[in-house]
Amino acid sequence: MTTLHFETTINTPPQAVFDLIADFAHYDRWLPGSGLYEATVELSENPVRLGTTYIDRGTSSTMHGQVTVCQPPEQISFHQQTRLKILFVIPAGLDVTIAYTLVPVNGGTHVKRAVTVAVSGALRLIQKELVKRISTESQRILEALKTHLENDNGD
Repeated sequence: MTTLHFETTINTPPQAVFDLIADFAHYDRWLPGSGLYEATVELSENPVRLGTTYIDRGTSSTMHGQVTVCQPPEQISFHQQTRLKILFVIPAGLDVTIAYTLVPVNGGTHVKRAVTVAVSGALRLIQKELVKRISTESQRILEALKTHLENDNGD
């Protein structure tokens, strides 16, 4: 298991940051698709709350997720996983927990994003590459969040 940590400060109050993160159905308004993430679908409700379930679709995987912490405007966390059978027989799995902590600072928000990654089965063979891609994706997400909230005024 690997835990990655990312931080940024956004010149927007915590509630606005939280609201954008919790609006899974409209990520397409601020987060372009990538190799790991294309869309969030099959939401049980939106905006999300504790226990909300969803599916994240990417070009190479489908992650089934659930919101595990929802304490506006300070914290939101979700756990998502995929289970595969490579060549229909070789088990492989990926579990990812994403935890946001939002701390008010000088009228803005210090955003902490912790991503815990656990791989199993055949995916262990490419764990280093998976962690690298997840790290790049996390940085991209924080940059897009900051850009949208600061430059586009959240519109």
